[in-house]
Amino acid sequence: MKKRNILALAAVALLIAACIPSINPFYTDKDLVFETRLIGTWQAKADEPGVWKFEEGKDKAYELTVTEKEGKQGKFEAHLFKLKQEFFLDIIATEIGTNVSDTVTASLIPGHLLFRVPQIEPELKLAGFDFDWLDKHLKEHPMALAHHRENDRVVLTAETADLQSFVLKHLGEDELFGKGGEMVRKDKPAKEPAVGK
Repeated sequence: MKKRNILALAAVALLIAACIPSINPFYTDKDLVFETRLIGTWQAKADEPGVWKFEEGKDKAYELTVTEKEGKQGKFEAHLFKLKQEFFLDIIATEIGTNVSDTVTASLIPGHLLFRVPQIEPELKLAGFDFDWLDKHLKEHPMALAHHRENDRVVLTAETADLQSFVLKHLGEDELFGKGGEMVRKDKPAKEPAVGK
């Protein structure tokens, strides 16, 4: 397992540190799907103590609360979408925290984080970018995808169409996305809406 691979599905700090964020979303409105199967509380299967809670939001969005050890939480807006026949999850932070100075908050740029979703049930499987592979690829091919690099921090600046093309181009190579992890449901699955409602 690569040491900077995004396997810590439940730690907000590690999510921010290990992911490569994008200033633009990875989806368009036509790509969005809403799966009630995703709604609920999911617990990481591995030794990680994290919990992801999905609640229904507005306009095909989910409100996502990520809780890590010691009760630390982060809140995100999440969008499930499809490219070809593949599911993906785009999340962006909606709450930075309560003990952060206004100056720090003002300097932060909200970034979209992308996860591949190979499976929703019975376990929720999520895989983020393989940081090592993408970092190396962008160093070797800086024109492959628009981005900004500052020290070890990389932020994608490409337009949504270019992001999607890049993801689909490297999807089958088992390179762009890491191994990922699995989460198990902690509650009963959400009921499907009744026909006609």
